[in-house]
Amino acid sequence: MTRSTPKGIMSRIGAALLALSIIVVGEGIWAAEVNVRPDSPGTYTVLRGDTLWDIAGQFLEEPWMWPQVWQINPQIENPDLIYPGDVIELVYGANGDPVLRLGRSANGAANAVDSNGIRTVKLSPRVRREAILSPVPAIPLDRISSYLSDNTVVDPDTFENAPYLLGEREGRTLADRGSEVYARGQWTDGVITYDIVRPGRELMDPDSGEVLGLEAISVGRATISRYNGTEALMNINSMSQEIRIGDRLIPRNGIQLDSSFMPVPPAFAVDAAIVAIGSGKSIGGVYDTIILNAGSNDGIQVGHLLTIQEPPVMVEDEFGETSNWVKTRQILGLDESHKVEFPGENIATVLVYRVLDGASLGIVLKSDDAIRLNDRLVTP
Repeated sequence: MTRSTPKGIMSRIGAALLALSIIVVGEGIWAAEVNVRPDSPGTYTVLRGDTLWDIAGQFLEEPWMWPQVWQINPQIENPDLIYPGDVIELVYGANGDPVLRLGRSANGAANAVDSNGIRTVKLSPRVRREAILSPVPAIPLDRISSYLSDNTVVDPDTFENAPYLLGEREGRTLADRGSEVYARGQWTDGVITYDIVRPGRELMDPDSGEVLGLEAISVGRATISRYNGTEALMNINSMSQEIRIGDRLIPRNGIQLDSSFMPVPPAFAVDAAIVAIGSGKSIGGVYDTIILNAGSNDGIQVGHLLTIQEPPVMVEDEFGETSNWVKTRQILGLDESHKVEFPGENIATVLVYRVLDGASLGIVLKSDDAIRLNDRLVTP
C-alpha cells in the first residue's frame, strides 16, 4: 500500500543563463524505489525559469529522487550544471534501472529535437559557462514564498514574559508602517529586530496529551532604534494586521530556507502528527502550512521532506490462520474477530521550512487527498 513519495532555491544570472547544481545527498537516504511517470517523455529540453523540481517532475513520480538517477557525463564541461536549451534524456541501464543524462553538443549548446523528431544543433555565440554561476533552484521558492507563514509556536510562559508594546510615540491609537512605538521588557542580547505577535491557539500534542505550545500569530515586525534598560523606542518595519497596545515582541524568526538547500528526506524514521493546519482549518491541501509535533529535539531540520500518511486501515480476516491467543480471547468474548492492519496511503508531501525545539512548520507541496488533523507524517 505504501509507496515512495517525495525535494534549492531560485537564483538567476542575468536573463540568459541558469545553472543547476546537483548536490550529493547523505548515505542511507536513497533506499526507496525510483518510480518513472507513465507519461514521462523520452527527452526534455530545459527552459529558462525551470527548476530542478520542474525538470525531475517531468520524468519521476518523486522529483526529490533526481540525484539517484542522474548520470554525470564526464565528457561534458561542467556536467553537473544544466542550462536552458540542454536536453535531458531518459534511458535505462543494463539492469533496467532508469537513468537521466545530459545531452549537449560540442559547441556548448544542447542538442534539440524539433516537432518532426529531427535532432538539430543550435548555433549561437558561445557564452563562457563557469561553475561559479548561480544554480537553478531545486524548488520554486518564488512560487511558494507568499504561502510561508510568519507564525510560530512558543512556550506559554515565554509568551507571557515577552516584551510588549506600550503605545505609539505620537499618541495615535493605532500604529502603522514607519511609526515609532514605545515598548518595555527584557530584551534578548544582540537582537534588535522583533516579530510583533499576539496569542493564537493553545496547541495540544495528540501523542502525549500535553501542551505543545502557544501559537504566536505574527502581525508585524519592529526594530529597536534605542533603548534604556527595559524601555525601548522601536520602528515599525512592516505589518500584516493592525498593531495594538499589549502586542508581544519575540526575536525575529524569519524563513530559514535559502539557496544552499537541496531538500531531502530525513535519514531516519519519523513518525509525527499534524497538530494544526493553516489558521484554524480542520482540512487542508496544497500550499497550506501545517504544524507538526516534532522539531530539532527529534532531529528535524529545515529542508527535510516528509510524507503525510492516512490512518491505518483495519480489515477483518475470516479465512487466515488464527493464533491460539486470539482464539482464547474470542472464547472469552474479548476479541470477536481477527483483524489485519494495513498502513494508510501516502497522500501528500511536506517541506519543513521552520524548526523549533519541539515543533516544526511545513508547507504542503503536493497533495492527492484532503489533509486532516492528527494525520501522520513519516519519512518517504
